[in-house]
Amino acid sequence: MEYKHAKHSLLDDQINGLIEAGYYPNRSELMMDALRYLFSKRQDLRLASAIELYQEGKVTLSRATEMAGMISEEFKDVLVEKGLKIRVESLSDEEFNEGLKLIKNIREKK
Repeated sequence: MEYKHAKHSLLDDQINGLIEAGYYPNRSELMMDALRYLFSKRQDLRLASAIELYQEGKVTLSRATEMAGMISEEFKDVLVEKGLKIRVESLSDEEFNEGLKLIKNIREKK
């Protein structure tokens, strides 16, 4: 138990050292950089995170696909393999009407 505490203390010291040396303005920025690096090296973690956020409804299918670094069909296949449901996303009336207006404007300009 003492060993784990010593490791944690060393990690805290290293984090504080980087901040004090001016590499990062604060702990939050250092953690964000560390996570960006971690996700750049570990595709499995990017995928797990994307799936979880998608299942919680926090991101759309297209955003989750992008986060996972995959194309849409690959991501859908992973969801199916894991027995997860693919939600059909529909536009709100407002979004639909905005899209319709945009299409009409494009057609009128031709």
